[in-house]
Amino acid sequence: MSDHEESTQIPGFRGVAADVEPAEAQLRRGALGMRSVMFQNMTNMAPAAAIVYDFPTQIAAAGAALWISNSIALFAVLLISSSIIQFAKHVPSAGGYYSYLSRSLGPGAGAFSAWIYFLYALLLPAEVTVIWAGIASTIVENYLHVSIPWWIFEIVMLGLVGFLAFTGVQRSARVTLIAGALEISVFVILGIALLVNPVSPIDFTKLGPETSPNGWSGILGLGLVFGILNFVGFESAAAMAEETDNPRRNIPRSVLYSVLILGVLYLFMSIATVFGYGLDNLTNFFGDAAPFDTLANRVLGIGTLIVFFAITNSSFGCSLATINQGSRVLMSMGRNGLLPENIGSVHPNYRTPHVAATIITATSLTIALVAGAIWGTVTAFGVLAVTLTAGALMIYILGNVGLPVFYRRNHPGEFNIFFHALLPLLAIVLLGYVFFRTFYPIADYPFNLPGWFALGWAVIGLILTAIVRKTRPQAFEAVLKEEIG
Repeated sequence: MSDHEESTQIPGFRGVAADVEPAEAQLRRGALGMRSVMFQNMTNMAPAAAIVYDFPTQIAAAGAALWISNSIALFAVLLISSSIIQFAKHVPSAGGYYSYLSRSLGPGAGAFSAWIYFLYALLLPAEVTVIWAGIASTIVENYLHVSIPWWIFEIVMLGLVGFLAFTGVQRSARVTLIAGALEISVFVILGIALLVNPVSPIDFTKLGPETSPNGWSGILGLGLVFGILNFVGFESAAAMAEETDNPRRNIPRSVLYSVLILGVLYLFMSIATVFGYGLDNLTNFFGDAAPFDTLANRVLGIGTLIVFFAITNSSFGCSLATINQGSRVLMSMGRNGLLPENIGSVHPNYRTPHVAATIITATSLTIALVAGAIWGTVTAFGVLAVTLTAGALMIYILGNVGLPVFYRRNHPGEFNIFFHALLPLLAIVLLGYVFFRTFYPIADYPFNLPGWFALGWAVIGLILTAIVRKTRPQAFEAVLKEEIG
C-alpha cells in the first residue's frame, strides 16, 4: 500500500488486505494436524455438556423416542457438513463462513453472516459456563460446606479459557484434545454400565414414536431443536484452516469424522439413558434436579463427582474451542477492514489473534454474568441455548444457499447436481423447519425472548452491513483479495 493510499484510510481501519504480511503478523501455519482439528470440532460440540444439559429437555419432549430426534439431527448436521466440506476444498481461510459467503453470495452477505455468526459464537461460551458455574457452586457447598457465589466460578472458568486462547493455539489444541478424549471416555463408560445394568429390560420395540409424550410434535419440536444444539460448533475447525497442515484435506475430514463420532455417541447415550433410567420413570427425568448424577450414582457409585468432572471438562473445552474459532473470524474481519485494524492483529510471540480473543472472552463473560443475574443460571442457560441455536441455524442455512452459487460461479467444471444442489436444498428445507420450531409455538417468558433477540440481532446486522458498504466499500473487496492457503 502506498503512502498516499495509507493516508486516505479511515483511522483505525485497513482498506484492503495487505499483499504480504510480515511473519510476525501471521498465524502459525501448519501448527495443527488432523487429530488436533478433529478434536477442536468435537470439543466445541461439548458432548458431555450436550448430554447432561440438553437430554433432559429432549426427553421431556420426545420421551423414549429421544433417539429419533437425535437421528434426524445427525442427518441434518451431515447435510450441513457436506456444504462445509465442499467449501473447504477451495476456501481454507480463518474466516470460515464469513469467507465462504463472501466468495459465493458476495462481500455483503459475508459481512452479514459474520454478524449472525457471533450470535452464537459469543453466546456458546456463556451458555455452557453459566449453568456449570451454578452447579459448581452447589457442589462445593454440598461437599465442602463452603458458600461461593456462582459468578466467582464463572469468572475463573472464562478467565482461564481466555488466557489459553491468548497464549497459543498449540497449547489450546492440546487442552481441547485431552478434554475431548476424557469427556467422551466418561460417557462411553457410563453408557456401557447403564446397558449392562438397566432398570428396564432392553427392548428396542419400546423406542417407537408412539412412546413420545407429545408424539411427533415433541420429536420434531424441542427434541429436534436441542438435537441440533448438541452438534453446534461441529464446524469450528474451518476457522483454524490457516493454522492447519494440509487444510484442504484435513478440514473436510475433521468435520465429517467428528460429526460421525459424536453422532454415534449421542445415539448410544440416547438408548443407554432411556433403559438405564427406566421406561416407566422417564416422566420424572426432566424434574430430576440431576438425572445423570442419579444414573451414574446407581451404576458407578461416585456418579455425582464423575459427572461433575465430565461437565467441567466439557464446558471448559467447549468455551476454549469456541473462543479459538470466533477470535479467528473476528481477526479476519479486522484484517480485511470491516472492523478496526488492531482487531486483526496477531501477537508477535504467541502468534494468536490476541485482541480478538480478549474481546470475545470479555463479551461472553459479560453475557453470562448479566443473564445469570437476571434469570438464574439454569434459566439463563435455556434462554441462551435457544438464542444461539437460532444463530447457528441462520448461518447453516446461508451456507447452503451460497454453495450452489459458489460452484456455478467459481468452479463450474466441478459442479455436481447431487452435492452442490440437491443436498443443499434438502438442508435448507430441514433447517428452515427446525428454525421455525425454535420459536413456535411461542413459549412463556423468558423463553419467548430468543426469537426477538435473534430478529433484533439480524436487523442490526443488516443496518451495520449497509453502513459499512456505504462508508468503507473497499473493505468489502478485501476478503475477495485475501490470500488463502
